[in-house]
Amino acid sequence: MSIKTINKEIQGSEGIAKRINKGAEKMVFDILQATQYSTPISSTVRELVTNACDSQREKEIAMEILSGAKKEEDYYIKRHGEAYTDSNFDVSYYNIASLNHARNHVQITYEKRPGVGHCDRFSVTDWGVGIGNRRLEGVLELGYSTKRNTTENFGAFGLGAKVALSTGVDFYTIETVHNGKRFKCNCYNYKTDFIIPKFGKNGINPHVTFSDGSVVHYEKTDEKNYTTVSFGVKKHNRSKFYDSVEEQLIYLGNIKFKDIEYNEDGSVYEENDVNFQAKVQHNSENLILSDSYVFNRPHIVVVREKGATTGINYGHIDFRELEMETLWGAIAFKCPIRQSMRDPETGKEIVIQEGVDVTPSREKVIWNEATKAYVQQVIKNAADEASELIEAELNESDFIKWILACSNILSDSRSDSVLGRLSRIVDKTQIAPKFPGDKNIKFGGAKTVLKGLSIKTIKNEYSYKERKEVLERPVSEAWDNWSEDNVYLKSGEFNKYKDLHILENAVRNKVIIIEETLDTTLPLKIQAMQAGHAKTQAIQLWNKQSSKQQKILQLLKSSSLIKSYDDYEVPQEWIDDHKEKIKEAEEKAKFDNLSAEERREIEKRMVAYSLRFDDKRGDGYFTWDKIEPKYKDLASTSRITYYGTKADEDKFKFAAVTLLSQVPIEAEFYPDGAGWKWNDGFSPVFFYDAPPTRFLDYSSDKYPDWTDESKLGEATTPQLIRVSTKAVKYLSMNENCKHIDEYFLQINDKNEYTMDKHLIKWFTASKLDGIQDYKFLTGLKSLHPELFEKFRQCYDVRVEHYDLFKSKQIMSDYKDDIMKHLENIAEFQYYCKSVENDPNKEDLIAAKSRELFVVDIPGAVGLREELIENYEEIKEFSDTLSPLLLEIDSINLNPLDYEKDTHDLGDLEKELRIYLDAKDRLKWEK
Repeated sequence: MSIKTINKEIQGSEGIAKRINKGAEKMVFDILQATQYSTPISSTVRELVTNACDSQREKEIAMEILSGAKKEEDYYIKRHGEAYTDSNFDVSYYNIASLNHARNHVQITYEKRPGVGHCDRFSVTDWGVGIGNRRLEGVLELGYSTKRNTTENFGAFGLGAKVALSTGVDFYTIETVHNGKRFKCNCYNYKTDFIIPKFGKNGINPHVTFSDGSVVHYEKTDEKNYTTVSFGVKKHNRSKFYDSVEEQLIYLGNIKFKDIEYNEDGSVYEENDVNFQAKVQHNSENLILSDSYVFNRPHIVVVREKGATTGINYGHIDFRELEMETLWGAIAFKCPIRQSMRDPETGKEIVIQEGVDVTPSREKVIWNEATKAYVQQVIKNAADEASELIEAELNESDFIKWILACSNILSDSRSDSVLGRLSRIVDKTQIAPKFPGDKNIKFGGAKTVLKGLSIKTIKNEYSYKERKEVLERPVSEAWDNWSEDNVYLKSGEFNKYKDLHILENAVRNKVIIIEETLDTTLPLKIQAMQAGHAKTQAIQLWNKQSSKQQKILQLLKSSSLIKSYDDYEVPQEWIDDHKEKIKEAEEKAKFDNLSAEERREIEKRMVAYSLRFDDKRGDGYFTWDKIEPKYKDLASTSRITYYGTKADEDKFKFAAVTLLSQVPIEAEFYPDGAGWKWNDGFSPVFFYDAPPTRFLDYSSDKYPDWTDESKLGEATTPQLIRVSTKAVKYLSMNENCKHIDEYFLQINDKNEYTMDKHLIKWFTASKLDGIQDYKFLTGLKSLHPELFEKFRQCYDVRVEHYDLFKSKQIMSDYKDDIMKHLENIAEFQYYCKSVENDPNKEDLIAAKSRELFVVDIPGAVGLREELIENYEEIKEFSDTLSPLLLEIDSINLNPLDYEKDTHDLGDLEKELRIYLDAKDRLKWEK
């Protein structure tokens, strides 16, 4: 934070000095080390990294002073008193041979490690001056700082080094080398443990003695000076650390960020360098513009000194505090931190550098009068700077380039460009560009600047009324039609093939055609005027306007961006292809005029229907969609297709309900169209060999262009189609087409009763009602992984294949008979299983078969037995455990989040183990 006055001048008499109550010392420690930070993770990242940057900068300064390149007073002032003594330059602290000349960056590392609790690790390393001598003892002290007498550092309050404790970790670790001595310690809230032992590999380790007599051992080393601060992190906070690095450090160029992931055995699984820094596009005394949109509004970057190229991002500017109109754009305003000191003789404040004030936690800018005044001035300076850059950019002698530059800046048409973003912080109404080649030409609207000139564009749009594409050449009246590669000069006739080919290859489908000739004939209304002063003035005005038009036309013609329309050549192959397309379109247009009956007769199509689920309807949810499949397609389809007539409608609806979550949706088949037209694209599709007539393109006899043909090929769920009685014979000839009754009753290769496999999935899922009540098993994943896997399978099947509300509401009128049939199959399946070891098995099964189905059958398959058995085991395990396990459920663990290796239950896990052991559930066998 550079030069900072810590103590204020005493007002009036000295009085009785304030002091901290002995019993409240721990509370004060907590406040200063942890609870003062409203954003602990962001503050920890910022404080540790800026401390590391300060250490690197101190190394650079020390090397310059020790080498004689600079003097001490170039960087430091001299102040005495307890608050400033440690901040004076001490030449004895540095050994130039121990300073690392090669490494000048700060290394951030995030280690992803297996385990629970604070298993991950975050660390910050600098190769600066290291921590030793008196500074080592300063690690134990709140408020200790070596930075209060220099303009080169961010810090000053002596609190930032302890910030890691605010994240909730018990301690953080410092490992440092200073002039051949390695120290290591764990720093807690109220104490510090130095952990290098007295006895080392080579005997007794040397030591230093603190002022209070404490002995601290160290190891001798040949390593250069460095410092690493590290601490544990909980896994769920990973993204917050990554976000904090990106949000605050994007403008610091000497930071490297490494991501390391470890295997269970401690070996490295993956190691990556994280690219988080912004690419700076413009960097000046007042501004930074980058390609980052982490902050998309004007924000403050705190720099060490005015004009510095790097700094810390301090968030958005509060324009309400400034009582200013809100500005927009991803623009960083550079602000140093205000630096001042007291005159030792008069006690008056001496401002060394104007800037902004920040809180001791350095989380926020203090919006006091000094800060407001400084930020307002920076914004004004930035606006002046932007205006100068804009005016310089508009100093363009090429007329079309000048037009584009004016348009881009003054209309915000390119907000992503440097000038486009700078234009947002200036008053554009005060900018009235004049063309450098002729100051009489001012920029304005296209209709004004190009008045009298013939400037046209090209449009080729489909006319639904005429059923063909219509080529038009309207007058262009807007600058946003212009670009660097689309301006053509024409003196001959228009050619439709040139127009279409140019338009096809134009950026944004924008083309500008400038007609070279000018009509200089005196207007008839002027010719008709009687000779006199009024006519003379009208002629002079006309001549002046004509002269200006001629001048602007010449400027347009001389631009380096102009292209010749007359010399443009269209490949003959393209013309031939285009003519063929037109011919095909005309044939399709003829077909378009046929009636539906005529089309079906020509193509041998039938009228049929399939279901569409529409939850926006209030009359039963299902709509019968008209389809017109070809007879030959149905007779040869390879898809399983269940057909029936109007008498089978209830069966179709029941089948559709069971397939709701299994069939594809319209948005999958028609990704570019379904989302905006048909029930938001979420309508299930029960027939896809032919599309519904509501979006069939008759002119092409194909699916619309926005159909995903690959998805059609992947579809495997059965189709449902309602046909007329006379059409049944066409479907019955295909073994893949089955009557809808076969969806509910089939005979397998063992002569057992069964049903369609999709119905088995649904019916099994219906039997898992209540599985959601056992989602606490997610929290037991690490204790009972096999049981959790059984729960997960049951839960997934229930969620994916059964919608309780839709199943109960939609089928309420027609499900009873079918459900009784399904229950009979399930009952018979389990009866056969229950008697499989009985010596009279065959007689018992035959008797049960006649009871349920009248006829003799050897068995049945209607449910997935393994899932039902797993569900019963889950219920058995959970019996009597509900009081505590329901408490686990309140953690809101996600049952489907089973990709994670474990779930962090924290202190609850110990209690859980004791409880499960008492209930004989810590170890579980079926």
